[in-house]
Amino acid sequence: MGERVRVELRRTGGFTGRPVHVVLDSARLPPADAAELVRLVSAIDPGMLKSTATSAGADLMRYDLTIERGPQRWQGTVSDPAIPARLRPLLQFLTNHS
Repeated sequence: MGERVRVELRRTGGFTGRPVHVVLDSARLPPADAAELVRLVSAIDPGMLKSTATSAGADLMRYDLTIERGPQRWQGTVSDPAIPARLRPLLQFLTNHS
């Protein structure tokens, strides 16, 4: 695998309030999962990580993301209902690996 990607997700909020924290590194994942992580990160525009979090509704999910792709690093927070559609598959992938 050529490109290395590392993603950290902290999810808070929701009805149960159960926080999620997951860190995935493509260098440490099985090849199929590593390829999918790289694909999902490649499909997003890092500009969508600008904070869109709202303070209204404690039951809304809030996602704090850090993405490292090669020498680049992006951080941001998004929350329901303002999560960009192209970012949702990455959030689902990360949540499934928590």
